Amino acid sequence: SNVMKICGACVRELPHDSFSKRQRGLRQSSRRCEECVAAGNQLVLMKKGRTRSEADDCPICQLPLPLDAKQSLFRECCMKRVCKGCVLAAQKRGMDDCPFCRTPTPRGDSQTLAMIRKRVNKGDPVAIYFLGTKYRFGKNGLEKDMTRAVELYERAAELGVTDAHYNLGVLYANGVDVENDMAKAFCHYETAAVSGDVSARFNLGSIEYNAGNYELALQHLLISAKLGDQDSLNAVKKMFTIGLATKADYSAALRGYQNAIEEMSSPDRNEVKALIGRAV
Repeated sequence: SNVMKICGACVRELPHDSFSKRQRGLRQSSRRCEECVAAGNQLVLMKKGRTRSEADDCPICQLPLPLDAKQSLFRECCMKRVCKGCVLAAQKRGMDDCPFCRTPTPRGDSQTLAMIRKRVNKGDPVAIYFLGTKYRFGKNGLEKDMTRAVELYERAAELGVTDAHYNLGVLYANGVDVENDMAKAFCHYETAAVSGDVSARFNLGSIEYNAGNYELALQHLLISAKLGDQDSLNAVKKMFTIGLATKADYSAALRGYQNAIEEMSSPDRNEVKALIGRAV
């Protein structure tokens, strides 16, 4: 048949028979024409998002934020996520206000919401996303409202907020509070992944793995492992032990993982980790 399909590597629109039967069955973003397969051309999906975005850096110490969200704090005043190392350093200097913009910490739900809404009204994409999260979980005195949450997430996603894409991916993939829609989930996960979102990349790897697309799964998981994701590293190790990845794959993943962890650490952050460790 003369149905045209787009190759996910060279992005050309090609006739149906330019793809092997196996490749034809894959989604556009994951399929390669025979020419690209033969040449070993990488999918655009795997070329992009191999580093985290600058938006993932702590605005104070400029280091990539820890992947564990418990190691950082989101500040409603400036819509910045600050690592707890910098929060601790500020507290040591006797500062309880926002360590980034110096705004006093909001007192109570109404002040917090007022701060967020003020920025939402100005069209701040991160604030729009953040308000969506408040509705999604019914936080700060808001009633849980999934319709509103998804609306806000969609708006934030259109404005380029990677976290909004990732969370829409989660919602559509899980299909708990919204209708299950894997096509939408993939679309949002992929948009987040090519922007350097580590969790989205890991989820894509997991989905491909469960679908038996081991080669694609490995490519995704190698990227997220090298960005410092422990689960991805464990998954690559598992694939290596059962013969779905090579020793070189695992070594590269481990090396990349260790480098990423190194990049995310600092004396202040290590001190916070030690404090959290003692508190547990």
